Amino acid sequence: MLNIDKYTKIDFIFLLGILLIILLIIRKILLNKINKNNLEVAKKVSIGYEEIQEDYVDVTYAPYGTLAVLADGLGKNEAGRISSIVSAKTITKMFLEEGSKEKIVYFFKKAFNKANHEIIKRVEKDKGGASVLSAVVIDDLLYYALVGDCMLAIFRNKELVKLSEGHAINEVAKREYYKGNLQKSEAVYALKEKKLLYYLGQESFRDIEICDNPIKLHKNDIIVLMSKGIYESLRWIEIEDTLGENNITLDDICEEIIEKIKNNNKFNNCNGSIILMKYFDNKSKKEF
Repeated sequence: MLNIDKYTKIDFIFLLGILLIILLIIRKILLNKINKNNLEVAKKVSIGYEEIQEDYVDVTYAPYGTLAVLADGLGKNEAGRISSIVSAKTITKMFLEEGSKEKIVYFFKKAFNKANHEIIKRVEKDKGGASVLSAVVIDDLLYYALVGDCMLAIFRNKELVKLSEGHAINEVAKREYYKGNLQKSEAVYALKEKKLLYYLGQESFRDIEICDNPIKLHKNDIIVLMSKGIYESLRWIEIEDTLGENNITLDDICEEIIEKIKNNNKFNNCNGSIILMKYFDNKSKKEF
């Protein structure tokens, strides 16, 4: 004889599961719709001529804002790939679980330190790591944090302006020289180097470049996150000209930038990744 109560309970649990999935899908659609009122987002990753893709990008939406993360892995074999994936996923997870409109600097510090710890747990000492750039857009304000040599810029009024400084030895030497902490001869020597001083995956990691004062966005600003494989493979004017093209989407711009890099002889063995976020105020509509 069939146990009707047993089957009724199973059906009820099954229906609850289906309902939960539907609610999660609706929530994601609503979040995307809310954020897309203010932002159009596109991203592209290219492996170049390398055997392993060490770049990883992610964009996620929450009720309080939009997070973009771009990670450029360092190290041999799978170490760089693991480092970039772990760092991006860790920061994204923390944004969804602990992010808010307040205490953005605190969030960046906690998330980057957590990502650093997660890499160290998974990658052999000094064998891998990642340059990581994260940008958060809340309403009309842009916040960012960076460790390594990824780059953040903003395209406004047909001009691409670099916002981040980075942690390549030559950049750090330049800053220290102007502060009076480094002799000219030492600075000149360091400027010839292109090694990274800080990156995620170091036990001695401590330095995060954080935007303490948010950047106020203007209508039609394009926020640009890019790895070294992008900005070192194209001239600045080439990136500007592509960003300034009319009547094309951000996806088309990403595709065009990657294609230009593939046709450039400098792009011999480089991964390259780019995230574009175009800001629209609440009253404006997207026009292409």
